Amino acid sequence: MNTPFWLDVPHQQYPTLSKDIHVDAVVIGGGICGISTAYALEAQGLQVAVLEARTIASGATGRNAGFILQGTAERYNRAIEIMGHEKAKTVHSWSVRNHEMMADVIQKHNISCDYQQLGSLQLAGSEKEEEELIASALALQEDGFDAVIRSEKEMPSEYIQAGFRMGVYLPKDGELQPAKFVRGVAKTLQKTQIFEHSSALSIEDDNNGVLVHTKDGTIRAEIAFACTNAYTKNLFPQLQNWIDPVRGQMLTTAPLPRLFPYPIYADHGYDYWRQDREGRIILGGWRNLDPNAEVGFEETLHEGIQDNMTRFLKMFPGLEALDVTHRWSGIMGFSKDGLPILGSIPSYQATLIAAGFTGHGFGFAWLAGAAIAELALEGEHPFCSLLSSRRFY
Repeated sequence: MNTPFWLDVPHQQYPTLSKDIHVDAVVIGGGICGISTAYALEAQGLQVAVLEARTIASGATGRNAGFILQGTAERYNRAIEIMGHEKAKTVHSWSVRNHEMMADVIQKHNISCDYQQLGSLQLAGSEKEEEELIASALALQEDGFDAVIRSEKEMPSEYIQAGFRMGVYLPKDGELQPAKFVRGVAKTLQKTQIFEHSSALSIEDDNNGVLVHTKDGTIRAEIAFACTNAYTKNLFPQLQNWIDPVRGQMLTTAPLPRLFPYPIYADHGYDYWRQDREGRIILGGWRNLDPNAEVGFEETLHEGIQDNMTRFLKMFPGLEALDVTHRWSGIMGFSKDGLPILGSIPSYQATLIAAGFTGHGFGFAWLAGAAIAELALEGEHPFCSLLSSRRFY
């Protein structure tokens, strides 16, 4: 195994860069953030090139659970404690806006990516977590966000038998086939040149623009956008302490009877799962079982964590016999403060960064791509100002 379920389907292939070209803007990274950036730039009439080291959506974009969740990795009340009330509320509002923007693009282009907005459920596995979830839900309600506390009597019996007595339902959250979404958007790009298997090896950046070098060709452009998330520090060693590569384990089962109607988070967000329209369970997480091992750039399987994930599912009545069809892992980019990093890079004059999504790429990265495109063209964007890279300078 180790082929992601989302990527185990036919898809359009793009050429490798094999000559020198000149464009207005070059985007490094063909995941959700990179394709969003290219989409926004093309809409403004720019000639754009996208460089992807492997294939479109083959990194973290095509290796996650396909959740579109609001907020950060922290529960809302904890985010308020860390960031302050106004900033936490603003960041949360931007994540809601990110989802709206994605839904608009899906509708506009009729992208077939199994998108649904049925909400999500956060489950508590202990009394302490119950208290935390309730506090978070009340804070969300107070700030005008939709959050519904579900008591034990409202929990399905299967959830209670597995150890979950209550939860918080967030009706505005969604889900999709992540690779199909990003690849579907890529197909809508009419003038953007996309190059796969074309790793950016180095960047020359000065007052005259940028030169981005690959093995077999160089792109000259007025500006570059680094949308490489966990891999950012490989291209920019001076950002070594900004973003850490963190590995996440995933699996998918054969179709099963419907038990989980929407995406579920548990154990403070370390465990997450859902069922797709055919009934397959997509499950991920448990990184907290061995956090020191689950770092780095290798997309390896962690046997112990994978075994724990399988045993967890068997705790639910009716799931004792499982046929796991896919097991894989993906590399996420965790920023030092858990928030996206947007804007300039020290000593670079014509290169911008959007990275550090900390496991919530589909909660922020589409918006981030549009935001850094506007930052380049207009000189500012409120999301970039809120989460400016200069906080790490």
